[in-house]
Amino acid sequence: MSYGKTLLCVYNADGGVLPGMKDYSSKTGGSHSKDSCNLTAITYSPIGMKKDWKRFIKELDMPARFLNRNEFSSEVGTGLTTFPTILVQVGKDILQVASTDEINRCQCLEDLMNLVQQRVASIG
Repeated sequence: MSYGKTLLCVYNADGGVLPGMKDYSSKTGGSHSKDSCNLTAITYSPIGMKKDWKRFIKELDMPARFLNRNEFSSEVGTGLTTFPTILVQVGKDILQVASTDEINRCQCLEDLMNLVQQRVASIG
């Protein structure tokens, strides 16, 4: 197990029922507005988190947290302004694993998993 490290997946959405419904409806419409979240689109189906993504996260053997941007900003407050993003927190340090642009370039779950796997391995 990777002690002292936590994977942070931060979605480009605010927490709560109404923002969640807005985010889901923007995905189903197929538009890529500034408020859309490719991380959500790739890792979730209409019924919840995709099984392959859950399995992948578990096999990373590192605790993971899934946060909305408002939760991340209030808890961590690093000054990040672009979301989605995937980070690794090591103690008080935050290292970026995948930027917004990199996540948005992913066409499918496999692309995202390959990106995260490579970056997490390089952190050691």
